[in-house]
Amino acid sequence: MRRFFKLGPAVLILLVFVFLTFHYFDGKQVWKGFIDLLQHPFLLVTIWSVYLLSFCLKAWAWQLYLNGKARFSTCLIGILYSLLVNHLLPIKVGDLVRAKILTRDNNVNDEEAFHSVFVLRVLDMLCLIGITLIGLLSLKISFKFPVWSIVAGGIFCMITLSVIYIYFPRFLKRHFSLFKKAFSGRNGLAIILITVLSWVLESGILYGTVIVLNGELSVLETVFANSITISGQIFQVTPGGIGNYESFLVFALSLFGFPLIEGYTIAVITHFMKFLFSYLAGAVVICIYPISFKTIKGWVSVRGVRRN
Repeated sequence: MRRFFKLGPAVLILLVFVFLTFHYFDGKQVWKGFIDLLQHPFLLVTIWSVYLLSFCLKAWAWQLYLNGKARFSTCLIGILYSLLVNHLLPIKVGDLVRAKILTRDNNVNDEEAFHSVFVLRVLDMLCLIGITLIGLLSLKISFKFPVWSIVAGGIFCMITLSVIYIYFPRFLKRHFSLFKKAFSGRNGLAIILITVLSWVLESGILYGTVIVLNGELSVLETVFANSITISGQIFQVTPGGIGNYESFLVFALSLFGFPLIEGYTIAVITHFMKFLFSYLAGAVVICIYPISFKTIKGWVSVRGVRRN
């Protein structure tokens, strides 16, 4: 059933992507966009630097959540490894690799590592949803989410929490204790603010690409479009979310009057930029902190949750 709820929407999204590709892909326009970007090297370096800074902020938030138990460098390496793995494999196992890298630091055990990754991923989604809602209200976009989807999402969350409470009470108690400790006082506020800012900065690639292609998109509109696009990656079934990313970004840009062919071109270029960044950053962290393929394969095969 869980696979159906993920694969069902994923297949529909990929069908939309195929439709968009057949009808709105213009190779000459995409190539021209790449050439235009290369003719602006300073802007290219700037948007990649801003993109890197967004991951540095995520690493900082992770370090704060762990109350300084892990080094900032370890957190950043884990996040960049996760980014690389998610752009190489069709399933999202990057977070698992990210958590296991953290456990190599003797100050953090497996449970704390996986807990921190899970909570921060939930926080990421909450921030993206919050940014999207702010955009819907402040930008006066004439689009409403279907009521049934909101109700279904609420029911699903309630059922999930009920199951965890009934069957894994000690598990829930332990993790709530870790959550409460991490988000107490100013530390919690700092984690939230840093996470929100990281998502604002991550939209830099989209903003810079639109500028180069002579499009018109404000900073708030860019952050809103990026938030919708990244939220759609929960249905990833292809390396790096190929198809998901393009479909959601074309939809988001269409809300601001971008023609579908122009939105598709922007989506292809920005996604290529993110792929290239993930591979370059991945190559750097592999050189700095090499991990064998056999080790990563062993991590990915890990399954199960302790009840007590």
